[in-house]
Amino acid sequence: MLGYVRILKDELKVKEYEVYRGLYCTLCRTLGRRYGQLSRLLLSYDVTFLVLVGLAASGAVPEFKKGRCPFNPAKRCNYCFSGEKIFELAAAVSVILFYFKLKDNVSDGTFFKRLCARLLLPFARLKFKKAAKGYPGLALEISALMDDQAETEAGGTAGTDEAADASAKALGLIFSALSENGEGLYDFGYAIGRWVYLADAADDIEDDLKTGSFNVFVNRFSLKSVEDVTPEIKESITASLNLSAGAAAEHCKKLELNALLPIIENVLYEGTGAVTQKIINGDKLK
Repeated sequence: MLGYVRILKDELKVKEYEVYRGLYCTLCRTLGRRYGQLSRLLLSYDVTFLVLVGLAASGAVPEFKKGRCPFNPAKRCNYCFSGEKIFELAAAVSVILFYFKLKDNVSDGTFFKRLCARLLLPFARLKFKKAAKGYPGLALEISALMDDQAETEAGGTAGTDEAADASAKALGLIFSALSENGEGLYDFGYAIGRWVYLADAADDIEDDLKTGSFNVFVNRFSLKSVEDVTPEIKESITASLNLSAGAAAEHCKKLELNALLPIIENVLYEGTGAVTQKIINGDKLK
């Protein structure tokens, strides 16, 4: 995942932010414990959100204890000691999605991205195999969907719905894996996945114009350069992103979530809006 699904810190209460930060730090520790210290670099806001939703859907209020940060021993972090299976799933998802992101960069990234991806692929493949052993069904389904995504983009003519569908389905499957009764979570994850795909496409318009890689918005508006992105086109892109974020918020209302709901709603309402605005304003997020 790409780091777009994030909180808007200024709109959270201090206690709520401390809970979010504690989940973030716990996921970092889980990545290091399960996949080695370098895997901590795969930590992302998006997968922290997966943990947040998973814990909320379980009905358990997370409990924390203080511990030393391995990167800064002078710093004491809050670590969650409940929901271990959810953190392990999230860590595996981080590894699996990183592997497929690298493969995508090898295919259609900039020169620097292709070079970095080729150098990192042996490491990523090794960690992917370990994650896939723990979640073989999920890894296999995501792999098939990423193949579908590549095939769709290779066609070069896909519209918004078709282009975003495979990635959205992948996120739907990931979120549904959080619970045995995951139908509502699938719909929620699908909407989040659609938003992430479109946010990434909007954020990558300039790079994709340079490399000639498929971009659903370049295709939709027949863009030849970034100067072609008129205020009207920006409004249309914003509307597309807001539509998916709104769908995620509506699906969230149907889920039975616990006291973590205010943080989740902060992401869905304030966070997605702030990220969309930054992208539209040309502020790169990655």
